[in-house]
Amino acid sequence: MMLTRTILLLLLSCLLISCRTAKSVVAAVDVKPTGFLPHAAELKENRKRSPFIGNWWNTDKKVLLAAEKVPSIYIAPVVSDQLRPMQQKFTKMEFSDKRRETKMKGLLSYTQKKFIQAFESNKKSRFTVVDEPSKEAMTLKLSIIEWEPNTYSGLAVREAVDLVTLPMVGGSLLGKPSRGQIAIEGVLTEPKTGKSFFEFADKEEAKTLFFFFPQELFPTGQAKFAIREWARQFEKLMSTPPDKQIKDSLPFQIIGF
Repeated sequence: MMLTRTILLLLLSCLLISCRTAKSVVAAVDVKPTGFLPHAAELKENRKRSPFIGNWWNTDKKVLLAAEKVPSIYIAPVVSDQLRPMQQKFTKMEFSDKRRETKMKGLLSYTQKKFIQAFESNKKSRFTVVDEPSKEAMTLKLSIIEWEPNTYSGLAVREAVDLVTLPMVGGSLLGKPSRGQIAIEGVLTEPKTGKSFFEFADKEEAKTLFFFFPQELFPTGQAKFAIREWARQFEKLMSTPPDKQIKDSLPFQIIGF
């Protein structure tokens, strides 16, 4: 039964991904940007280029020409000023606001660290990371705006749903209220003009698991997995030509990290 389920899942994912990403089609994940982004109301999907749900690129030639000459990037400490209240019943059962706030402090530091590592680990990266703002460095500001931590009760419910349904159809819908979720916003500013070069917003939820991963036992497990993906995707987006598609990840996870 597991083999049949796996084959069906892979076939369906291939068909869906050929049209749009599994995130927007299957999981029906959506993100509402905040005032943190100067052009929040103008964000759009651009699946031919970006894996993020919302994107805004500056088209001003003056800004684009200035950005081409910038060799470095400064990744600012990540904030959570716009963090929204928890919505899921399972999360509210297992987490107080104070407990989530304590965990969030670690997540903010983790996010900055992983975005820095994404650029430093790629020797061919478009930008070199610097430790402070500079007239020769783009500034990336990031904000976590939603976070529903992993919960033991939520894990039990969603895995039970996934076992008796095709995850990309039934599990993603029936199990959605029990899945860990996190949403992020980011704005990349060009130093000479002081204007936004790129803005984005994205949201990820816990993926369907084929095998049990220890990360699911930790409140921040799903969030850290998503953060690592965002960091990798953002670096690729900055370091590749405008006609290069940076694909989104699949809604299921086979290998643990």
